[in-house]
Amino acid sequence: MERINLKPFALVRSKTMKLVDEGDVPVDYSLLSNRLLEASRLSGGVPIVADVTASSTVQDHYKGWLSQGISVVAANKGIFAGPESTYRDLLAAASSSPKARLLHETTVGAGLPVLGTLGDLKASSHSIVSVEGILSGTLAFVLGAVAGGRKSLSEAVGEARALGYTEPDPRDDLNGMDVARKAVILARVAGMVGVEHGGMAVESLVPEELRDASVDDFMDGLSEYDAAFAERVSGVEKTGGRLHYAAKVDVESGKVDVGPLAVEASHPFNNAGPDNMVAITTNFYSRPLVVQGAGAGGDVTATGVLADILKCAH
Repeated sequence: MERINLKPFALVRSKTMKLVDEGDVPVDYSLLSNRLLEASRLSGGVPIVADVTASSTVQDHYKGWLSQGISVVAANKGIFAGPESTYRDLLAAASSSPKARLLHETTVGAGLPVLGTLGDLKASSHSIVSVEGILSGTLAFVLGAVAGGRKSLSEAVGEARALGYTEPDPRDDLNGMDVARKAVILARVAGMVGVEHGGMAVESLVPEELRDASVDDFMDGLSEYDAAFAERVSGVEKTGGRLHYAAKVDVESGKVDVGPLAVEASHPFNNAGPDNMVAITTNFYSRPLVVQGAGAGGDVTATGVLADILKCAH
């Protein structure tokens, strides 16, 4: 950070915070705000809070910070995929005087420039037609493994779990809820209104009968559904297409879907491999603009947070 002349002012943990050149004190967000604003006035710098926690308590302070002119950079998707009214309140707070910026690029694709690209397209007179995204590395691995009948669904999930690609309970990946939250964020940034997580069509890969089973019983019982899923994959591939677990934000029709998506052979998704990929179609880009790369990982997420901080600072 010192190499780019961006020295942190404070480090805030769950119970204590350390202000620059001072010792640890109990967390006090009002004190933090006041000291940060004072320091920015004295130095002529830009006050920024970068939140890399998963804490809803911290998110509760976003609106107050923005209202005071403190920019917020966030990596936790919770508040951005939550009630639309809360999201709109944050945007209003950022745009009111004193103006601040609210950036959360890493909530969708880690370091991938997805939200910034959408924002730039809208600002430069593009009308967003649709946004399609492979937004889970775990599900990309599983769907890639079952393609062509190479592995069964249960084998693919077992391998992903053994490699550490899944959550401790693989159903937390297979239910599609994380992809759905990212889809809400994409839809809102693309300009859709009225999108709520609870009102979306989300198809889970977890069989209904196994949703309340123990993890071991789920893994043991998943093989009973291999044949039906293999038939579904084969049916798509017989037409020359591929099946991917993806989010589709259709801005024109006002519809958001999350689940296994059958795409034609020429679709960009078929070149994604294990990467995350977002394909954006606009009135000027009938052939989608594609953003592709690693969508998870500490290093790429850190670079995404830093990029947002630099946008606020400069």
